[in-house]
Amino acid sequence: MNDHADWEARCRRCGRCCFEKVEFEGEVYYTETPCEKLDLSTNLCTVYDERHTARPGCVPLDPKVIAQGILPEDCPYVEGVAGYRAPHPADEGEDDA
Repeated sequence: MNDHADWEARCRRCGRCCFEKVEFEGEVYYTETPCEKLDLSTNLCTVYDERHTARPGCVPLDPKVIAQGILPEDCPYVEGVAGYRAPHPADEGEDDA
């Protein structure tokens, strides 16, 4: 198996990385808005092979991008990354007042 196939094989197909994120005061937050290219019934990208051209905001996963804190804490891509800071739910920290 080549390095690219090994890299791709890590994905569990949870789809959580395909939800919009916002950065606020140095923290990354998930929103409840999925990418329009994500099939919510399968959690698969409908344009996976062309995702970076079909959706310019889709970033390629590489170690530098991963270090930005855009993947869930239990994602295999961040397993073993020392000091990794995963995104938070967008409503985290809001009070119920």
